[in-house]
Amino acid sequence: MRTAIISLTTNGSRLAEKISSKVGGQTFAKGRNFTKLADLVAEVFGKFDGLIFICAAGIVVRMIAPHLVSKLSDPAVLVIDERGRNVISLLSGHVGRANELTLEIAKALEANPVITTATDVEGKFPVDAVASKFGLVPEPKEAIKAINSAILRGEEVFVTAGDVRLNLIPQNLVAGVGCRRGTSSLKIFEAIQRACAMIHQPIERVKILASVDAKKDEPGLLALAEVMGLELKFFPASDLQKKIDEYKLEESKFVTRSVGVGNVCEAAALCCVEGSRFALPKTSFKGVTVALLWER
Repeated sequence: MRTAIISLTTNGSRLAEKISSKVGGQTFAKGRNFTKLADLVAEVFGKFDGLIFICAAGIVVRMIAPHLVSKLSDPAVLVIDERGRNVISLLSGHVGRANELTLEIAKALEANPVITTATDVEGKFPVDAVASKFGLVPEPKEAIKAINSAILRGEEVFVTAGDVRLNLIPQNLVAGVGCRRGTSSLKIFEAIQRACAMIHQPIERVKILASVDAKKDEPGLLALAEVMGLELKFFPASDLQKKIDEYKLEESKFVTRSVGVGNVCEAAALCCVEGSRFALPKTSFKGVTVALLWER
């Protein structure tokens, strides 16, 4: 997940940095990155997979309310108090994986995870959470509630039959790739394979490779795409920069000097798929950077 950690005070900023160092995430501090919280939320809502607020829950509810669309597309939203005592899963607990992120951060902070979704409270496995974990889109939305209610009642749920039918649609992966000049196809393959393993997915789910057009003659990328039968897309640095600005992607000065843009793998993946969730944000593997995005 690609997350934004938003703080409003000095103490909150310190906690945000601690969370970022332990579990990752991009920090936004009032007075440093933004002035008005409402403006920042409008900019980042839907651009990050998860929003972690360090402030009062009431403030967060008022800020996110105008931007809510659907439980199948809204980002995970968490609230943490400034002392780091309670980590609250507020929105998109299952499909958005807010509950999973809540447990991860609570463990890192030795805090109390607050999860209120009925299936989780009862120790059940909700179908939408299982689908999200395996890269499956559950449709239609109405069937999710019916099946989860049946699970709560202790009823048997069958994979292939029943009065209520829920489709679990597999998603392919887009791999955004940045690499040093002359990197072999084997090294790129191994990096992507390791990236897929980190999210427990086979490399066969990758259908598109994407990079900056400065790499359009890179032998390693060309050979890998041909051997694996993958679609290979290259984008000009100007297109990648638009995605960097729109999604507030973190940039590398070294990469900027090399190819003219500060973030290749995440920005290139976003050029392929609009408004999707990151399966894996930018990850480095000895000369190769990989970002994985679900293809909707």
